[in-house]
Amino acid sequence: MEIKGFIQNSLLEWEGRISCVIFLPGCNFRCRYCHAGHLIQPNLLESIEEQQVLSYIKKQRDWLDGAVITGGEPTLHEYELLDLIREIKTLGLEVMIETNGSNPKWIEKLLKHHRIDAIAMDVKAPLEKEIYGKVIGVDFDVEIIRRSIAIILNNGIEHEFRITLLPGIVGVEEVKSIVKELKGAQTIAIQNFQPDNCLDKSMRSLTPFSAEQLDEMAEIAKPFAERVVVRGREQAALTSSRQ
Repeated sequence: MEIKGFIQNSLLEWEGRISCVIFLPGCNFRCRYCHAGHLIQPNLLESIEEQQVLSYIKKQRDWLDGAVITGGEPTLHEYELLDLIREIKTLGLEVMIETNGSNPKWIEKLLKHHRIDAIAMDVKAPLEKEIYGKVIGVDFDVEIIRRSIAIILNNGIEHEFRITLLPGIVGVEEVKSIVKELKGAQTIAIQNFQPDNCLDKSMRSLTPFSAEQLDEMAEIAKPFAERVVVRGREQAALTSSRQ
């Protein structure tokens, strides 16, 4: 298994837990606001030995609550991903994966066989082919995304759906459409757009949403989930106070 990044401990990726974060290479999307372009072209990064990561986990497992496997898109690695998860769980850690929802077959396989303990899925835009493609940068069947959402909602696993806002493309009206697809979710996360290092350089000059706008979109989401969180609000509020 190629590993292209490793954070030894984080309080951010899996809320309420101290987790290590493992970054796998490769992605089938080219999201315009993506900050991980180096993972899309994995040959730009040196690989980290899997045994080096597992050795760290073994030594620190009394201090870690879990491991988050992200990317890129981790489900593209299929059986290699399954083997990595098995190794981590053998060491006593719970596992969460972060996914773009493009591989429902493998999401279902991981859930059905209890390989993972939590999942976070990005929902990039309203489930309409044209607007979804505008965000992800490739042509893709949105019914596949809808299937992944349904699999997660019907499983009962700890889960979070993440909506990243995108000025001019994903705002208030789009959030209204997206959250209807997520009715019954445990957690919906509203994430503010961050212009730094976007894959699409034209996005780097865009202004993120204000704290008030984020709050408005969080209110829209509340009837559709047990819990709604806003990420990036503090930075937005700080920026507003400086203007």
